[in-house]
Amino acid sequence: MTNSTTTTLTLSAAENALPGMSNGGFACGAFAGLVGGTATVVLRHGVPLAVPLTATGDGTKAAVTHGDTLLATAAAVEPFVLEPPVRASMDQAEHARRSHPMRGIEHPLSDCVVCGPDRDDGLRVTSGPLPGHPDVLASPFVPTERFAVAGVVRAAAVWGALDCPSYPAAAMRERRFCLLGSLTAHQRRPIEVGEELICLGWTLDAGNRSIRTASAIIDGSGAVVASARAVWVELRRQP
Repeated sequence: MTNSTTTTLTLSAAENALPGMSNGGFACGAFAGLVGGTATVVLRHGVPLAVPLTATGDGTKAAVTHGDTLLATAAAVEPFVLEPPVRASMDQAEHARRSHPMRGIEHPLSDCVVCGPDRDDGLRVTSGPLPGHPDVLASPFVPTERFAVAGVVRAAAVWGALDCPSYPAAAMRERRFCLLGSLTAHQRRPIEVGEELICLGWTLDAGNRSIRTASAIIDGSGAVVASARAVWVELRRQP
């Protein structure tokens, strides 16, 4: 990279998905900030928490490493808006959250800071199938001060709220485990603590093991506040 600079960043130990590893959305959101905020972030490796990471970039592209391991790359993209195929009310989103097929079942992501149902210190975006639309996932999203600075929700938390609802609905229904490969997101406006928002996720297309999905955060009027495209990869060996 020409005219590149190098910085260090450390991700909070509380913002995990798998134990000891960052939630993909939180990591992607943090790395997107290196290139202006609206970006495509490709995850190359699990991102460790509570250790210094090295970021090298030129403002439009960046690479994040830990030691000799490339963790992720980020590249700025143009702003965009993805409209969800359906809207949902807060009551419908809450019904979807209660219908999460893995609720009450111990699994590798039970303690995820975004979708972990028992994480009182998490985002509590435990998305489940929307009533009448089983291929659309939904959850309420009412952010707390824990994920904000001066009353405004951190971008990394917004990316986290776009991450888990983008999980492939069919894989969730069939209890197949996938990992986030990349996330491309744009946030249209700041989100304030206590806003009553709804997260929606839907599948765009699926290949052999690679599944392209999308997600959006909408407000009470149905307007899109933030949206994302994701690529998920199904594990060859299921846990």
